[in-house]
Amino acid sequence: MDATYQAHGVRFRYPGEWELSEQQDPEQLSITVASPATAFWTLSLFASCPDPEDVIETVLDAFREEYDELDEYPADEKVGRRAAIGRDIDFVCLDKLNLAAVRSFRTRQFTALVLFQLTEAEREEIEPILERMTASLTCGGARGATAESDDE
Repeated sequence: MDATYQAHGVRFRYPGEWELSEQQDPEQLSITVASPATAFWTLSLFASCPDPEDVIETVLDAFREEYDELDEYPADEKVGRRAAIGRDIDFVCLDKLNLAAVRSFRTRQFTALVLFQLTEAEREEIEPILERMTASLTCGGARGATAESDDE
């Protein structure tokens, strides 16, 4: 991973050949890093600081509405140095097994949601990259603070 994103009080590493984009509306900022294939990693920041459980449930509801064949599994683990709640999701789309990981945690400034998705065929090569991106995420405290300050 040879590129670093640092803005909006967050920092993470990602493969430089992947495409990074931002989308902002009044309620959330989303930063997406897309692989050359179909996999992607998205970090969404919610300034209103909703409960991470509610954020996860909203994402799960969207997946349930979209996909008939879906399995979900608890996945409470760390995102960077932060404890996070989450789910791992397996679902079928276009006759292919797809995988998604959903993680959420709250800081003093926002609630964060990490979502990454890939196909089963990409799992061996791409999933470790997505997991390293998630592990590299650090969050800043007050505006202008270093990315590590709120993680300590």
